[in-house]
Amino acid sequence: MTKSQNNNILTKLHFLFLGIGILNWISKVTVEFSLNYKLAYVVTVLIFISGFVLFLWNLRPFNRIGIYYGYYFITPILTLIFWLFGGILLALISPVFLYPIYPNKILSEHQNFTVYENFQGFMGPCCPLEITEKHFWIIEQKLTNINLYDDTYIHSINYDKKNDSQLIIIFDKYESRADNVVPTDTIIKLN
Repeated sequence: MTKSQNNNILTKLHFLFLGIGILNWISKVTVEFSLNYKLAYVVTVLIFISGFVLFLWNLRPFNRIGIYYGYYFITPILTLIFWLFGGILLALISPVFLYPIYPNKILSEHQNFTVYENFQGFMGPCCPLEITEKHFWIIEQKLTNINLYDDTYIHSINYDKKNDSQLIIIFDKYESRADNVVPTDTIIKLN
């Protein structure tokens, strides 16, 4: 295979992965169903790797499409610079570049429920959580967003769709005055 054939194949794969990523984002925002988080992250990484390689392939002769692929080249470089040189200004700017590729942290998985801590940037508020329910292997449904305003360890999640759609979460809450951990629960009504 020649370089142009490899370039065409990689370009088609890049835009296929980009289309999958955009459709996943649209479905997540509109109907709150999305790909499994790990699978969506793999698609995102494949988009960035293919964009990075295509940028390098389109340097000579430089094409206009190289400007588009430049985003996938400059993002990891800026991330490395932000990490190396730090500072408050770079901490404020870096989430703009990191948001598309930074993974949400999985806090806990219980039965078919997953609790994610959303990426808020380095200067963002603490602990916004997203609770999803797995359907099949590749699809997740977002149930709700909650904020417990503290770092927590979640013990269990119960969800009974038939009885008022209540989501019951049992977690540990740190009591700073008594310097101990108190098991706590919360009930969230879902629509």
